[in-house]
Amino acid sequence: MKSFAKILTVTLCALLLFSCASAPKNEGKEKADDGSMTTEELSYINDTAARHLLQNDVEKDNEILRKVSIPAKLGAEGYDVLEKFMLASLGTGVGIAAPQVGINRRVIMVQRFDKKEKPFEFYYNIEIKKTYGEKVVGWEGCLSIPAGFGQVERWQDIDIEYDTEVDGKIVRKSENIKGFTAVIFQHETDHLNGILFIDIKTADPLMTREEYREMRLKEKAEKEAKEENKE
Repeated sequence: MKSFAKILTVTLCALLLFSCASAPKNEGKEKADDGSMTTEELSYINDTAARHLLQNDVEKDNEILRKVSIPAKLGAEGYDVLEKFMLASLGTGVGIAAPQVGINRRVIMVQRFDKKEKPFEFYYNIEIKKTYGEKVVGWEGCLSIPAGFGQVERWQDIDIEYDTEVDGKIVRKSENIKGFTAVIFQHETDHLNGILFIDIKTADPLMTREEYREMRLKEKAEKEAKEENKE
C-alpha cells in the first residue's frame, strides 16, 4: 500500500508539473490578429477627449511612437474614425501615420504630389519593396517632433505595396513612386516601425521651427530676386 501511495503521489506531482508547464502555452495561444481594432483601440479612437496628436517629448506618447505597429484591416470598424482624425490632425503637414494619433496600426496618409490634384490618400499595410538609384539629403520635419527640422538621406525612387479594395475584396497593389512623394512614403512608413527621422538624420543639429521658416523665406526671396534680374 505504501508503495502504491508513493507511486500515486509521484504520478500526481508529475501531472501537476506537466499541467503547469503546459498552461502558459495554452493560455498564451490567442487567435491570430486579422487587423480589426481591439475594444481598447475602439474606445480610445472614439473618445474625442482622450485622443490627440502624440509628441515625442512626452514620455507616454514616445512609448507609443516607438512601438512597431501591427496589421490593419481595411474597412473594419473604427478605421473610418481613425482616417478622419488623422486628416484633422494633419494641419499643414504632408503626411501622417496612425501611431502619431495613438493607434499602433499600419495605416498612413500621404499627400500625392505626383498626381495632378495632389490628393491626400490612405494606405493600409504598406511596405517598401524595392529602392533604386542613390539617396539624396533633404530637410524633414514631423508633427510629432516639436524640437525642429533635420536633414535625412532618402531614396528618390521606390516600389511600394499595400492593401486596397477591388470588387469588395482586399487585394495587394504595387506602385512605383518617385521624388518628394517617395520621401513622404519613407518617412511615414518609418513611423510604423517605431523609427523617427531624428534616429536617422545626418549629424548636423536640428534647426528650430523658427530658424527653418526664416531659411525658407530667405531662399524664396533670393529666388524671386534672381527671376526679376533675368527679366
